[in-house]
Amino acid sequence: MTTILVGTDTSAAADLAVEDAARLARDRGAELLVLYVKSESDVRAVVDPDRAADPQSHLRRLAARFPGLPITTRIEDGDAASRIVDVAEEIRADTIVLGNRGTHGSRWRVRETVPNLVLRHAPCSVYIVDTRRAQ
Repeated sequence: MTTILVGTDTSAAADLAVEDAARLARDRGAELLVLYVKSESDVRAVVDPDRAADPQSHLRRLAARFPGLPITTRIEDGDAASRIVDVAEEIRADTIVLGNRGTHGSRWRVRETVPNLVLRHAPCSVYIVDTRRAQ
């Protein structure tokens, strides 16, 4: 395992996924890419108090939390699931790490969540972190 991609929406729940991804990268001697996808249709970003107001600063702080670990950060525009899968293909990621935020409730409502879509279309292994303790 040489490259791990972790998706974040800058929430506390996503930070748990980043921590697990960093631990996995450190254990495997892999590089970590922290990816934030900015969606114009995501009204939750405006009203969600759990998310960082400035994603770029949030990503810089995240990277600083794991000294000695090769971390890069990236901000993309578009649909989160599509961009995560596309970036994973582009960088030839070995693993994608995501939190399970938004996947609770009826199994019929979780079909189109970001973790579920990525899981179905990923070009590599997908590791889903249980982030309920942050919610």
